[in-house]
Amino acid sequence: HEATMDICFSDHPAIAEFESKLSQLFPDFLVSRLPESVLGGCVSPLTANAPTHGDVFEYHIDADPLQVPPSPWADVFGRYPNRNRGKPRFVSCLVYLNDEWDAEVWGAPTRFLDPPTGETIDIFPRPGRCVIMDQDITHTVVAPNVEAGKRPRDSLVWKL
Repeated sequence: HEATMDICFSDHPAIAEFESKLSQLFPDFLVSRLPESVLGGCVSPLTANAPTHGDVFEYHIDADPLQVPPSPWADVFGRYPNRNRGKPRFVSCLVYLNDEWDAEVWGAPTRFLDPPTGETIDIFPRPGRCVIMDQDITHTVVAPNVEAGKRPRDSLVWKL
C-alpha cells in the first residue's frame, strides 16, 4: 500500500497519464481535480481505498456544490445543484486497481443507493474498471467477503 500512498501524494506519471486519458474521453469538458479551495485542504482530491473483510462503511456522497463551505470558490460560483448548466460539475472517478478480483467469490461492490426508493445497485470490481459518477450520488464501499481472506479491494477515487 506504500505504492498507493506514493500515487496519492506525489506527482506520479501514472496519475498524469490517466488524467490525460480522461480529458481525451471527454473533449467537451475541462477535466481537472477538484481544487483545494472548494472543500479545504483537509479533503484530498485523490483518495485510496483498501477495504478488507470485516470493515464497515456508511453511505455517503463525495461532495455536493450545494453544501460547499465558505470559501473563495463559493464566493465566485455560489452554492448550486450539481449538473446546473453553466456551473462546474462535481464528478468522481473510481478506478479498481487489483490485478485479479473474483467478484462472485470475494464480493466488495460499490453500492449505490436511491434514497427515495431505497433501491440499490451494486457495481462489482473488475481489474481496471472505471466508474464515473456525479459526486452527489449516495454510495458506499462494501467490504470483501470472508472468502477474500485478508486481500484488500484496492481503488482510487478522483474528485473532479
